[in-house]
Amino acid sequence: MNDVKEQFSNVSKKYDSQRKYLIPCFNDFYSACLPLVKSLTHAKKVLDIGAGTGLFSQFIYNLNPNLHFTLTDLSGDMLNVARGRFGNAENFEYVELDFSKDALPGKYDIIISGLAIHHLEDADKAKLYKNIYLALNDGGLFINADQVAGKNILFDSLYKYHWRETVSHSGLDREALIQAFERTKLDRLAPLETQLKMLEKAGFSEADCIYKNMNFAVFGGFKDENVETAVI
Repeated sequence: MNDVKEQFSNVSKKYDSQRKYLIPCFNDFYSACLPLVKSLTHAKKVLDIGAGTGLFSQFIYNLNPNLHFTLTDLSGDMLNVARGRFGNAENFEYVELDFSKDALPGKYDIIISGLAIHHLEDADKAKLYKNIYLALNDGGLFINADQVAGKNILFDSLYKYHWRETVSHSGLDREALIQAFERTKLDRLAPLETQLKMLEKAGFSEADCIYKNMNFAVFGGFKDENVETAVI
C-alpha cells in the first residue's frame, strides 16, 4: 500500500482532469448508484473509503448536500485536493488512514468507495468488506464503484485490451498514459462474482451488481436489518 500511496500522491493535482479519459463510462460509472442513495431517505452520514480527491463524494453531495461526509484516504496529498473541492463546507471531515488495516472511524448510513479496493489482495478485500458491514448502521448501504477482473481469462484479456486501446486513443497525453499504465501494476483485480460472494459472507444478504461496463462495475449491498427506503 506504500507504493499505492506514493503513486497517487504524485498524480494528485492532475487526477481529476484525467478521469474522463481513463474511465470511458465515466458518467454512468459514478452516477449508477444515485437512485439507491436517493432511496435511503433516513441517511445522514457517509463514509468514503479511498476517497482520493473526493470525486465520488461529489456525485453524492450533488444529490444530497445535507449529508455529513467523512473522506478517508492513504494519501494526504489527495485529501488536500478534496479539501479544495469542498472548500469550507462544514459537513465534511478528512481522515488519513490505511483502509487495508486501520479500523474504520465511526458508524454510517452509507459507505462508498471508488477505484480503491481493487488495490487489495483478495484476503484483504474480504476483511475490509466485513469491516464495512460492521461500520454500517442497520438498513445502511455499501456501494463499491471499482475495476473487476473478467470471469475467466478470455474475458479478462478482452476487457484489459479494450481499455488500453480506448484510453490510448482518448487524447490523453503520452506522459499521463505511461503513468496510468504503470499504476495498473498495483492492481489486484478480482472477478465481480467472487466479490459478491465476499459481500454475502461478510453479512450482506442483500448484495448485487447495479452497473457493469467491461471491467468497470458498481456493486454493493444493504445491511438488511430494518431496511428503510423510499421504495420498500
